[in-house]
Amino acid sequence: MAGATRGVLRRGPLRPVLVCARLRPRSRREPLMSQAEKRKSPALPERFEAAMAELCPGWPEGRYLCAFSGGSDSLALLSLLADRLPPENLLAAHLDHGLRESSAAEAVEASRAAASLGVACLVERRDVPGLAQRRGKGLEEAARRARYDFLAQRLEAWGGDWIVTGHQAEDLLETVLLKLVRGAGPGALAGIPAKNGRIVRPLLAVRRRQLQERLESRGLSWLEDLSNGDERFSRNLVRLRVLPALESLNGACLEAVGRLAKLAASEEEFWDGRLDELCDRLVVPLEGDRFRLEAAGLMALTLAERRRLVVRLLRRVERPGAAGGAPVSFLSVDMLLDFVGRPGAGGLDLPGGRRVEWRGPYLLVGPASRFFAAKPDGPS
Repeated sequence: MAGATRGVLRRGPLRPVLVCARLRPRSRREPLMSQAEKRKSPALPERFEAAMAELCPGWPEGRYLCAFSGGSDSLALLSLLADRLPPENLLAAHLDHGLRESSAAEAVEASRAAASLGVACLVERRDVPGLAQRRGKGLEEAARRARYDFLAQRLEAWGGDWIVTGHQAEDLLETVLLKLVRGAGPGALAGIPAKNGRIVRPLLAVRRRQLQERLESRGLSWLEDLSNGDERFSRNLVRLRVLPALESLNGACLEAVGRLAKLAASEEEFWDGRLDELCDRLVVPLEGDRFRLEAAGLMALTLAERRRLVVRLLRRVERPGAAGGAPVSFLSVDMLLDFVGRPGAGGLDLPGGRRVEWRGPYLLVGPASRFFAAKPDGPS
């Protein structure tokens, strides 16, 4: 890949370790935890144990697949898991995305790092640039999709119970901020879910520096991605520029955002249940990724309920050839709600390749391309 950077060898405390960038010296951006902070916060293993007990019923029973890049977050996670699980119940999984010339060497070093903890590591390579081109996705999104597909497939083949990832507090803050500035709704405040099906993220309340201090105390070195310092990537810009500014206003901003995300996640659980009830009452699924919506019932709801219901329904509309529904904009929601107030207005094309049409007392909503060949549905 053009512009890719080769890794360099760094002599770690135990062995030579491939590093894809120099390990940055600590600065005011990444200070050591103060003694006061350490006294106020429970020890990392205890926090990890409590999180796993909450997320995985029966912990530590079961089999756990650790998403493993070899970076500090995933290496610290693997070390925590290895302290609690027998070798036969723990497997590291490393995906070589094929994005850098050094990626094959990184995979070898990741396997060695896992082996140093007594953990087997499964390595697989996938053509992420080719996947991005075929699906019309950006490299970052294609890599994320490939990674989770890989983890789900390996979990199934291994007969595992849970996928564990090393997302931590900075990742959570970056996700919340980026979603908000890109125009997401209130659900964005929930950030990264701590649990999504069989995927669990027990480190969302832990700072990266705490994870790195664990590794240093054990003499473990980790892989560092050179691109982490490239501010052309939005997440790096947030981490390197925005986070230090926020911490100058509130040194506990990561913890504050974590509490907000937890509260928002519980609110989203409530709305998920409420929207299930409304869909059962007002929505009839039809063929061709379309559905019929009772207009009078929609308008009888509160504005908050109307907006939430419309967002959920529009997200269900798939575009032919797309891997998922197009993003739902505020403009789309407002256009549809305004259209509901004009009975008999015919049809309306919405952003993202969607269309809505009046059919008697109902609204028919679906992909615009499917309306031309479709026969009318429902009363007219």
